[in-house]
Amino acid sequence: MSELSMEVRVQVARLRNLIIDVARCGALSSPLGSLPHTELDPMEVQAIWWLKAESLLPVNVLADRLGGIALPRLSRLLDRLEDAKLVQRERSVRHDRRRVRVRLTEQGRALAEQADSVVQERMAKLLMPLGGEQRSALMDMLEGWVEAMGCWNRAEEQAAAAEETESEATEPVAVVVPPEPRAPRPMLTRAEPPSITANAA
Repeated sequence: MSELSMEVRVQVARLRNLIIDVARCGALSSPLGSLPHTELDPMEVQAIWWLKAESLLPVNVLADRLGGIALPRLSRLLDRLEDAKLVQRERSVRHDRRRVRVRLTEQGRALAEQADSVVQERMAKLLMPLGGEQRSALMDMLEGWVEAMGCWNRAEEQAAAAEETESEATEPVAVVVPPEPRAPRPMLTRAEPPSITANAA
């Protein structure tokens, strides 16, 4: 930190101490952590929540959203979600066919709504100790901070996605990608997987 000005070093020290104090209060826990569900593990519920937040995601982007998990692990996770009829994988037929994207099914969207309710309740608990004006000022400052870091690209991403959808509208847009090939096994008749019942309590 020797190249930083004294002012910045003082602010870094203050931020460090604030983070320690906030962690002591338990407020640093991710609102996405351990989202409750009776049959899905937390990472699977997080994947569904991210797909609700951002609609159609390339597999590699979804891996980044989930903390940079390895693609083979994500592929197994998506296999399980597809078997439960919560997501489907698609690939572009007009552009790069290797670019696999993931979207929610109707059943997955309903489950994601319940997960999002839990996330919003957790966020509300973080904000409630502040008064209304303080909450508004905090949101303004955080938005400015995110913009200054160059992370404020959601609008651009959505516009690009809409443009791509429009350009593909005259042709078949996507085909469903079957799950990754698994180890050979004898041909057996397999019953449909039971439907998942969400429990966001």
